[in-house]
Amino acid sequence: MEELVPGRRLLPRVLVGVGILCAVLLVLWLTGWGASLWEVFSDRERVQRAIAGAGVWAPLVYLAFLVAQAVVAPLPAPAVAIAGGYTFGVVEGFLLTWVGVLIGGVISFGISRLFGRDFVAGSARGARLDRYVEEHGLALIFVLRLIPLVSFDAISYAAGLSSIRFWSFFGATALGMLPGTFAFVYLGGSPAGFGTWAILAGLAALAIAAYIYQRRAFGLRRRVR
Repeated sequence: MEELVPGRRLLPRVLVGVGILCAVLLVLWLTGWGASLWEVFSDRERVQRAIAGAGVWAPLVYLAFLVAQAVVAPLPAPAVAIAGGYTFGVVEGFLLTWVGVLIGGVISFGISRLFGRDFVAGSARGARLDRYVEEHGLALIFVLRLIPLVSFDAISYAAGLSSIRFWSFFGATALGMLPGTFAFVYLGGSPAGFGTWAILAGLAALAIAAYIYQRRAFGLRRRVR
């Protein structure tokens, strides 16, 4: 009977998490806000207008945009980062974007760790994942953050399900997201020219190298089956 106690403690948290998620999805579906949110976050000009219209509160509104797109998985990020560069300039836009997305990643990690970690840890596959993460977790997250096409949100939520320590996740995320963040902010905050193309080419080369490295060095899917 003692083995059932952790499950009983976990069940209320799982039910609360599922209930909140269902309620949010229902509201988005009934009101049509889900489609509206996607349209807003996909449209750089609409994001810029929303930020500019906030006046002195513009930095806080921008941070709210960043946190929302980092926590709500389907929302796209590039348009928001480009709008930040256009509105605040490269330096301030980069700092705000880095901080906002990092906060969103931490929140996603926390949600996953709170509601899903105990559930996953009890499985055999979860145990194999934990052993793998203990050896390679920090490096794996860092490398994946270098690849813009890999969902930022998915990495954060998956990390919360694993045994990786918070500060390892935080450090790997904070460093790994630097190149991509700077590239998108620079794209919005600087006039089109050789510098823009050079930075985008550098980001693409770095992402390709990171992808090849993670495929050869980690092979995560094969090792946790």
